[in-house]
Amino acid sequence: MKTYIYYPGMEVRDELWLKFALIYLERLAFVFTVSEKSGLTALLETLRQQTDLLAERPDADFFAAITPQIESQITGLIAPDFVRHKVFGNKELITRWRSQVNHDCFCPAQSGLERLHGFCLSHGFATQDEGGIRMARRFANLLSMRLAREWALANDGALITDHDYLDRLLHLLESRYHNRGGQDCFHLEIPLRVPTHLAEIPFAELIALRGRSGFRQQLAAFHQALDTLLIMLGSGYAEPEVLTRFEQAQQGLNLLLGADTQSLPLTTLVSTGLPAMAMIHRLRASHPDSELIFHSIKKSHFHQRKSQHFFTRLGQVKP
Repeated sequence: MKTYIYYPGMEVRDELWLKFALIYLERLAFVFTVSEKSGLTALLETLRQQTDLLAERPDADFFAAITPQIESQITGLIAPDFVRHKVFGNKELITRWRSQVNHDCFCPAQSGLERLHGFCLSHGFATQDEGGIRMARRFANLLSMRLAREWALANDGALITDHDYLDRLLHLLESRYHNRGGQDCFHLEIPLRVPTHLAEIPFAELIALRGRSGFRQQLAAFHQALDTLLIMLGSGYAEPEVLTRFEQAQQGLNLLLGADTQSLPLTTLVSTGLPAMAMIHRLRASHPDSELIFHSIKKSHFHQRKSQHFFTRLGQVKP
């Protein structure tokens, strides 16, 4: 089963995102311990007891092993001579991150993160609090994203978020765009069907749907077909039969959701080993009714190992 690591941080934004996860994710994990102040603690415990959705978070040994690398990365990003985008090397932003008045995000103490918390404290990015530390929310989000990325790469997982700012920032961390040279890269948008009134559906009903005979098998078939599709797109070679199998797997899952559904976008960045336009043209010609959306092609040089990461936007189904 594919494990998706949600970032940033210790919990999803709201209950609606957990409803989406119950329908579409095989396994979901978080990087940090959930704060006792979280409003989702009881719900997460219910999902842990009644479903197979929630996976175990990374263990303490992994955090301890990856801390020196994370410290080095953070040091490089905040160095005064490193100026890139509106975040990295932005002296005013870094000053705000170090101001205690902006330390509004509580991060509970967690086994394996003692050294990293100490690093943040010693560099002024956090202040000590009872049961943990506090830091600026955007800095905490950046830290969470780095930890989630390293865990996903080490465990063949995928990253997923509904924070578009962090999704773009992760692209920026892993690549540099150039007009010449580099790989062809494009955003792929996959329209997913979800119940129209998802916000109003009780969790008990969605838990029952996930436990329904055949649902888990169809969900597994969907993810296997999605992985195969992304591998094919990454190769740069068009294999129309791979797209056909993906559409069949998606349709099989859609049938289990009922007739009253609407589209929700799931996007991911694809980089290809060959020029992408010929492949996209062939796929469009072979599947003129496909709902997949191929966004503009850019050139990028990846200076870090590229992670598999997805972005969802749930605004369409919010009440």
